[in-house]
Amino acid sequence: MAVERDSAEIIHGFPPIIGEQPNVLILGSMPSVKSLELGEYYGHPQNHFWKIMAELLGRPMPESYEERTAMLREVGIAVWDVFDSCHRDGSLDQSIREAKPNDVPGLLREYPSIRLVVFNGRKAEQGFYRGVKELYGQAVNIADFSELTKLLKLAELEELRELEFVRLPSSSPIPTRRHKRWQDKLVEWRIILKYLNGEKES
Repeated sequence: MAVERDSAEIIHGFPPIIGEQPNVLILGSMPSVKSLELGEYYGHPQNHFWKIMAELLGRPMPESYEERTAMLREVGIAVWDVFDSCHRDGSLDQSIREAKPNDVPGLLREYPSIRLVVFNGRKAEQGFYRGVKELYGQAVNIADFSELTKLLKLAELEELRELEFVRLPSSSPIPTRRHKRWQDKLVEWRIILKYLNGEKES
């Protein structure tokens, strides 16, 4: 049974899953209630994230969380959230308010091997750009994703200039018109494979 969280309570996310030389950074918004209870990224059994990762990498689903995170570190995939903390009733992204951003550009500066930043859904994308504005004063308009990417590449944030940014279908189990099953999301998520091992396929 899910734990009810008081609307006044501040919830905090997790530190990143990251190895020594990651090539891809996957950004979510904030762990769900179930994930916070377990202390695990994408801990809800119905979330599609770990199924997608195992399928993309051609591996059987690791049984333990420790094995799953080790699998990502081994292949060069890092995971973090755009929000450090927030107020939220339940687990839905639209309930997030008064969010404090994580310093994602700082992480990218620390790990220059990262070439691709993936937004796991629209809320993560919007939260990232708002966080850049809040932390660095770089005003961006979140209405146009292509324009945002161009603005960031022109910004004085050196660590963002050579990166690729892409928003992918959320791994949330909530179906959409285009993505009713986790298998429907695989085609778009396969872009990750082009950036692993430090090489982008032509």
